[in-house]
Amino acid sequence: MEFSNTGGMRSPFSPRVRQSITGRKPIGMSARKNQNKYIQSPGTQNGDVIYKTPISTVETYGSPLPVMVTETLTFASGEVSVRLSPCGWCWLVAGRRVVAWPRDCAAPTAPSSPAPAPPAARELTLPQTDLAHKADLVELFYEDGAQMPSCVGVSPEGVVRYWWSVGHPSAMLDVSCELGGQECERLLHARDYLLLATTTCSVVLLRPHRHEGRATVTCRVLRPPSGWLGGIGRRVSHLFFGSMPAHGDTKLVGLVVVSEGQLESCEVEGREGCVLLVGGAGGGGGPLLQLWRGAELHEHSLRRALTDAHARAHHAPHGDPNSVEITALDVRASGNNGVLMLISAVNVARSPDVRYAIAHISVEDPANPRVTSLIPLRSWPQEVDQPATRFLPIGPQALLYTPTYLALVSSTVSNDKVDFIDVSSEGDRILGAELCNGVPLVFSKKHGVLALTTADNLAPTPSLCDSPMGSPCPSDMYDGNLSLYEIDPHEVSMVTTDACGKLKTAFLFHLRRDAVACKAIIDALFPQHPASSQPPLSPNRRPAPEEEQTDVDAVLDTTVLNIATEMLDDIPAGDPRLTRAGGLRTRVSLGSSAALQHQHQLRDKQRAFTLFRDFLRAQGLMRRLQLVSAESGGGVTRTVWALCSLAEQLAIAVALRRLQHGPDAQLIESAIYQVVCGDSGEVEEEPEVEAALSSGALSPADVCYRRVSRVGRVLRALAANAHAHAGADARANAAHVHATINIINVSAIIQVSASLFHINLHCRQSAHNCPDANVRWQVCEASAALADRLLADAEPLQNEPRTRHMYEKLCRDIIRPFMEEGLVERAAVLAEKFKEFELLIEMCIDSNDMDRLYGYIDKYPNEGVAELAFAQIVDRGGPLVSALLRATQPHIASRLVAWLQAAPSRAHLLALQRLAARDYGAAAPALAQLAGDEQDSVNRMTTMASLAKLCLLASDEPDNQPTDTRRKVETCLALGDQHAALPRDLRLHYGLDSEDTRVIAPEELVQMYIETESQSLTEYDYKKALDLTDYVTDMERRDDLRLKVWCACIRHDSWESCRMDAPAEELQAKMFFRLIDLVHLMGGDLELLLPAVEDILTAPALSSVVADARAQYIIKYGYECLHARPHTTPQA
Repeated sequence: MEFSNTGGMRSPFSPRVRQSITGRKPIGMSARKNQNKYIQSPGTQNGDVIYKTPISTVETYGSPLPVMVTETLTFASGEVSVRLSPCGWCWLVAGRRVVAWPRDCAAPTAPSSPAPAPPAARELTLPQTDLAHKADLVELFYEDGAQMPSCVGVSPEGVVRYWWSVGHPSAMLDVSCELGGQECERLLHARDYLLLATTTCSVVLLRPHRHEGRATVTCRVLRPPSGWLGGIGRRVSHLFFGSMPAHGDTKLVGLVVVSEGQLESCEVEGREGCVLLVGGAGGGGGPLLQLWRGAELHEHSLRRALTDAHARAHHAPHGDPNSVEITALDVRASGNNGVLMLISAVNVARSPDVRYAIAHISVEDPANPRVTSLIPLRSWPQEVDQPATRFLPIGPQALLYTPTYLALVSSTVSNDKVDFIDVSSEGDRILGAELCNGVPLVFSKKHGVLALTTADNLAPTPSLCDSPMGSPCPSDMYDGNLSLYEIDPHEVSMVTTDACGKLKTAFLFHLRRDAVACKAIIDALFPQHPASSQPPLSPNRRPAPEEEQTDVDAVLDTTVLNIATEMLDDIPAGDPRLTRAGGLRTRVSLGSSAALQHQHQLRDKQRAFTLFRDFLRAQGLMRRLQLVSAESGGGVTRTVWALCSLAEQLAIAVALRRLQHGPDAQLIESAIYQVVCGDSGEVEEEPEVEAALSSGALSPADVCYRRVSRVGRVLRALAANAHAHAGADARANAAHVHATINIINVSAIIQVSASLFHINLHCRQSAHNCPDANVRWQVCEASAALADRLLADAEPLQNEPRTRHMYEKLCRDIIRPFMEEGLVERAAVLAEKFKEFELLIEMCIDSNDMDRLYGYIDKYPNEGVAELAFAQIVDRGGPLVSALLRATQPHIASRLVAWLQAAPSRAHLLALQRLAARDYGAAAPALAQLAGDEQDSVNRMTTMASLAKLCLLASDEPDNQPTDTRRKVETCLALGDQHAALPRDLRLHYGLDSEDTRVIAPEELVQMYIETESQSLTEYDYKKALDLTDYVTDMERRDDLRLKVWCACIRHDSWESCRMDAPAEELQAKMFFRLIDLVHLMGGDLELLLPAVEDILTAPALSSVVADARAQYIIKYGYECLHARPHTTPQA
């Protein structure tokens, strides 16, 4: 039935019909062909109209319903629920039966071919339950490489049944979730997992997968990490925790996947996912929000924020906020880090009337969600026994629906216009609605799948050349559209007094060829100072630090830039919808155009901008421009560059408008709507423009193309939202990304550099998941062209030291995704073109292609490629290090040796390389250095020293010619022997009883002998200590240690009972004199090693010994006997 009269809708307002410029309706545009920007599809024919209003049309969509579905809908004895999925399938649940069918069927191959038959339905059986099954607990999805979708159904008690293919109903697996008696409410599919929510807002992560033919389903209840309560302040009273909400009757309202990604703390790095649950608390508690960001849980109460927003939206007087009851009805995702929530509000203290609104909520900061706006909706009657109203966002509008009606409302501006369709009068019921691949679909019990189209966003109005009479439309008919030719400069000079107005007056005199008046104004406004020796900034000269301090934001620079910006943002004079508020008009609109079509308005602004540029050059003002503050607040920029940036914005606007007439119009229109009507708040429009936009007099495109200086925000929206439209259809998703990249490539590149990483990420995902090889290739090629263009535009950054690191990071971030996707050759071309040698080397190492790496080293001998390659190979380790050390190419080996010799830490690699080259003479010093530097292992030191000695023996170096290397080797070997010869008591005392110990310095070893109190030491042990003093380089320290060794040897014996009647026998009994004999017998130089008797007697360590006269006598007696020996001249 067609509802074309007012009886079929509840709104008394009808949409305004936009007339063409000629006042006639163009031929060839049928009134029935409504091309809504959300469902434009050139290859899809419109279906039969079921419901129609002046604003919207509901028509059949896709293939007819299968017979099994029709019979189930007709003869079902109980409740029937339906779901529509973006993956292309629908399913209904009646009892334990799940009937699933695809929405579309293959189109006929020729016009004469018969219409395709309805697709076949698949029937599945859900687990046994005592409660009622519903379609919200069933999910169909495609797994990697599958021809048929998989299905997961969950019973209300938590029994999960997994079919890995709906084509095989008997192939299934049952798994039980331990939910502690909670009832399951909603099942939602994300990219890598499924989310199951209970009525008490617990979340279960389901991961169905098959491995080697075996199907498994893992279930894990999401819980906050340990210690998560720490640091929570008073707001904890407003939270609810998992399955234990703050209010006993909290019920789940909705489950939304804000962004796909990891929801578990794991070692695998990846993007963090974001999942949001909304619950409704009883007793006036208001909506409760539970937000999972990665493995973190954030919970908040939105009652106060929504109450305040509701009061502001309705201009309510201040009163008791507790008297307003806020109830959440439904929630949907909206763009990046945002959700839309349908709420109802009742002020029980004032009126029982229910007010509805759509709340825009930003969850960009999970710890502090914000209600960015609240759009009031018109109220309508609702029966008590009907389910709560649900809604479906459709761009700037929202579809509200219950089983009995559909209502199309605005979700961005407050408007009483509600397009209302009552389906109950036809005996019909609405069972579900979903936005599938950009198409708003509803499911009617009587008519099946229906598509909603609206008539307020038609295709662009054709130009005058498309009139039915074929009237000529010469290009020169718009030459007189520029309003600046009609402005009298004398009038301007009387109403303007600021610098901008005066410079505009000079510009107008310049256009009228009045050079005298123009020069007089410029000389008075910007007088030149001949004494100034500061040269003007050229585009190729870098400003000096003093210039950056003195010439920033000069009057000339700011005036020129302000006029150029105003010229691009001027309101078209010929558009009656864009008129300024009343009063004295003192602003002169140089860029204003009398044209009505956007492309002509932009062309006129280009002409005005060109005339202004020529004026600056002709009057010598261009070369006097210096510096202005950067708009982003990050330093200064040249004024000429700022003017070039405005010219680029103008070129972007022209390119976008041209592309808007092509196949990518839907993407551009969606981005324009987001930047104009979204809640980003990047640009604040004038009040009159906001009013015209809110009333519908202006379209988002009118506002966007009027403010040309900010048109780059459209490209940023395209780049940032490239992954926001990702659906289950991987091929459509990849085509969407391909179209987005093409738009940015054609328009400009500098405006999207900050959002390019979102494009790279989603491009890689889209190309990887797309099953169509042709589309996948197109996405990769478009992404490569985008990367090439961005890097080419960013090349000037590498010319200045302060920005070179930014360019290097940009190169890595752009080229690396191609490597990760397996497009190595494409990545190599980009890396070689922009000289990103680190990535070139990384690609060669990853592919184990040493020949290619050596080719790059030969190709770039002066770029440091060899050193970078050697460093990367050594850092990674593995077999490539061995291959590098065995390289036989002379040019590679010579550069490798030089690099290894440059750092002592590479001595081990140098030794191995020289051994591989059989250059033993060069390997010996490296091994000797390793032995001398070893601190952790005596065995390793001894091994290195032994290898070095073997290399010396194998080399051509003469054995009888001592060298530093040979002395170092012998020292290390002797030190190793000293470690091995340590007395057992010393080893036990100092914890050196293991097989291998650290390397102890000779001085420290001597000190161990000196300080020990062990009585097991002999004269041979003290002789080892004396030998160790030979390795102490400081002569004074060496003599001091030797004196202490002799003193320790004297203290070893007892001198209290010396036999004065037999001093010769006493000498034989004392270890001190036995040590003297041992040193003498072993060829030691007593004159060098033995201290003088005066040093012995005055040593502080022997004060207690020499206090006894008998001990002094024996010591002096022994020195006298030693002096009496032949061929010995002891010290006295």
